[in-house]
Amino acid sequence: MQRIKLPPPTRIQSRTTLTVRASDLNYGNHLANDAMLRLLQEARLDWLDHHGLDELGNAHRPGIMLCDVTVCFTGEAFLHERLIIDVGAEAHSRTAIELRYAVREHASGRPIATARTTCVFFDYHNRKVTPMPQSLSRALDQQAQCCAAQPIPEQVDQEQE
Repeated sequence: MQRIKLPPPTRIQSRTTLTVRASDLNYGNHLANDAMLRLLQEARLDWLDHHGLDELGNAHRPGIMLCDVTVCFTGEAFLHERLIIDVGAEAHSRTAIELRYAVREHASGRPIATARTTCVFFDYHNRKVTPMPQSLSRALDQQAQCCAAQPIPEQVDQEQE
């Protein structure tokens, strides 16, 4: 059966380090699928905070609502391992954004997973999809123009391992 291949983020805009806890393990004694989703949420919260946003928003700016997620596991993670999660925006429209994630083990750089989420900007007070904050749109457009050809810093080459 053919597997989905998902590349890591082109540009890293935030980096989060998290430790695998006992409650993150499944019956195989490695990181569980549902735990990976929680780790990705933590990394997404850091990315939002880096851009002055949060999940719920407020009266002056929208929050986000997760529309879909894809996770491609390339390795296992085990109890007490420190994971680095790099996050970057790959595409955006007037009301949505696609974030990409690269998850690797800290000490060895061993790849664990790549992931993608699509989020819409959402006004939780009025219960409707709303445009992306202009400040974020401008920042993403500026990063795309100035950094298009720059390599990902400290990225482990997954092909060499």
